[in-house]
Amino acid sequence: MSLTSKQKRILLIGGSLFFGFILLATLFSRRQLPKKTLEIWGFNDSAEVFNQLTADFRKNYPNIYINYIQKNEDAFHDDLLKAFANNSAPDIIMAYGSWLPYYQSRIYPLDLNQEKELNLFYLNQNYPEIIKNDLISGHYLLGIPLSVDTLALFYNKDVFNYLNIALPPKTWEEITELVPKLRRINDYGQINRAAISLGANNVLWHNDILSALIYQLNGEIVDKSKKEFIWQNEVVFADRKIDPIETALNFYLNFSNPPSSSFTWSDDLEGSLSAFSKGKTVMAIGYFQDAKKIKNLNPNLSFDFASLPYFQNNPSKINYGRTVNLVVLKNSQHPQEAWLFLKFLSQEEVSKKYFLLTKNPPSRLDLIQNYLNDPASGVFVRQILTSRDWYQFNFKTINQVFDEMINQIVYKNKYVLDAVEDAANKLEFFWSQ
Repeated sequence: MSLTSKQKRILLIGGSLFFGFILLATLFSRRQLPKKTLEIWGFNDSAEVFNQLTADFRKNYPNIYINYIQKNEDAFHDDLLKAFANNSAPDIIMAYGSWLPYYQSRIYPLDLNQEKELNLFYLNQNYPEIIKNDLISGHYLLGIPLSVDTLALFYNKDVFNYLNIALPPKTWEEITELVPKLRRINDYGQINRAAISLGANNVLWHNDILSALIYQLNGEIVDKSKKEFIWQNEVVFADRKIDPIETALNFYLNFSNPPSSSFTWSDDLEGSLSAFSKGKTVMAIGYFQDAKKIKNLNPNLSFDFASLPYFQNNPSKINYGRTVNLVVLKNSQHPQEAWLFLKFLSQEEVSKKYFLLTKNPPSRLDLIQNYLNDPASGVFVRQILTSRDWYQFNFKTINQVFDEMINQIVYKNKYVLDAVEDAANKLEFFWSQ
């Protein structure tokens, strides 16, 4: 039966009123949602990066506003401690995996026993071991990983080309062989140009480099369950017995020891990152984030990266990595909303967008697989699955004690194992507290 024109008008008006009511109800309900603002402190990434991610997030959660503040990494801890004291700390902070034990009492974790999305099965299926070691504590998840950075070899392409060195060294043995060819020492025994920045406390990431050497020599560093440092432990390496920590320290310090054929560095030189950017050292060990800093210091420097060197007698190529994470703090007024944002960032498509925006080596296994040959960060990505790190109960204390240990060996002629034992005893005492 056909409708009369009057009936059609009635239906049209009724339908319009109905849909108008639905629209008004939707708008009204959205207005009724309380506005909530989350503050994030980071250091590796700019606000522009996070603004693009938060814009996607707010399409589904328009009442949650996110204010990302990029801090200076060197001042990050002091600023955060002041904020804790003033009750003005942010809701979420960026933190390396080695920082998490230091801040763990202030972190608002996720209970994996009650979580349906980011449960243990999901984590095992989607993240490498280094992530799980850093972020899972008992049945709690401390945060979500943004990326996994790894140590690699940086080298000056212009110097390599000038000296007809076609390929970067793959092993530590090749590096020691290159030292006499690359270094420049004046008549007074002073280093005008270093072959590589290694051997002293003014080398950026020297404790991470030492840790990598120990692992590559089949050693271990801590026993977390016993709160002990494994300072003396014989292992078999290249068919002979060695102490990995003693061997690693001797190898490292030879680069700053004038009688050694590997001598090429001194602790009175400027920092390794600055020296490399100025062409005062031909090689350096660093993370992907350092590449960005070097380009800012000297946009005209021609340099490239290669995999972290390994000892030629060790069939297993062990690398050293650090996770970059976001964690929710207990002082947050909106912890559920903060975790809602972290879960959003952990999704595959969002993680992919973050990688494409930053080129920071990804944390998810599927993205690691997809970007092994990325021209910007592929060298670092390919090392993630073989990377290790270790539990640092207090990274500040550990760095200080390690520096004192090196100074005792270099300036007080203390035997290496004696200095290591003293350091281990100090650290175990602090750990037990």
